[in-house]
Amino acid sequence: MLNRASCLTLLSLLAGCASGGPPQILASTRTVDASAAYALPPPGGPTIVSVIERPYNNAIQQEILLSTSARTPGQNVLRVQFFGPVKANLSGGDTLRDSQLGVTDISRELRGTLPGIAMHRSPNYVQNRYGPFGFASGRSSSGDTCIYAWQRIRPGESQSRWLTGRGSIQVRLRLCDARLNEEQLLAFMYGFSINAAFNDYSWNPYGEPPGPPANLGRPGPDVYPAGPGLPPSAALMPPPQQPQARPQAQRRAAAPVSPVTPARMPRPAPIGPLVPPPPGSPDTTPNPPVGTLPAVPGAAVRPANTTNPVLVPTPPVGGQQ
Repeated sequence: MLNRASCLTLLSLLAGCASGGPPQILASTRTVDASAAYALPPPGGPTIVSVIERPYNNAIQQEILLSTSARTPGQNVLRVQFFGPVKANLSGGDTLRDSQLGVTDISRELRGTLPGIAMHRSPNYVQNRYGPFGFASGRSSSGDTCIYAWQRIRPGESQSRWLTGRGSIQVRLRLCDARLNEEQLLAFMYGFSINAAFNDYSWNPYGEPPGPPANLGRPGPDVYPAGPGLPPSAALMPPPQQPQARPQAQRRAAAPVSPVTPARMPRPAPIGPLVPPPPGSPDTTPNPPVGTLPAVPGAAVRPANTTNPVLVPTPPVGGQQ
């Protein structure tokens, strides 16, 4: 016979089995708001479409989905993995690998991320504000330009310490576009920014901040307030104007046109007898030579015989005879 305590235990178990409620989400992967992204694209885009976050035992990963205009299958994505002191309740049970990528690892990621596209790894050394990174580029069958970039942000071995300088950030970028070329797509790696950090004093994947230049404060090259190697006078000078399409024609049109003053013709010497001006009028006529006739207003003078000059009066006004 069951005692009272055993009966109560059995009833509680039966009640627990019969309890209902809404389904519980068991997966730890979730979608977060774009404002909670751990990394941000450079100014000007591409824009963030969605952010998928997943916790691990040793890291937290975000896949930041970006807008695209390409016809290549797949999604433009910026993947960031933060390795550091993850809380136990956020752990998903799995563990991410945190190590420097080798040639085999990069080839495997390229085949999985951009299948069917011949991607060529760049042999050039490139570096952004967080350190060196690598990239590969290719062109899809639909005519899109694609790049795949990888970076591991971690201080050097000489800067890694037991108490500080721990942790790292892994970055992956898959970007395809129908209008941009390789250099324009690669500008993303120089313009993106890390937007998060663990709240732990020992987490520092960036290392010690760089010190001032070795020649600062010592005799050496000039240092100007407008920028290195740029004198203040050059910074204040206005930018040179662009040459006009037709400078000669515009200069001819813009040049002021001076009015043409007609040459003053000399007045012919009057002929005939000397006639004094009427009373009350100023005598401004210079003395003519002897034997000549000054010009009289209103009178028509015609050549005549110099031995017997004749003055011909003008006809009366209004046709009066």
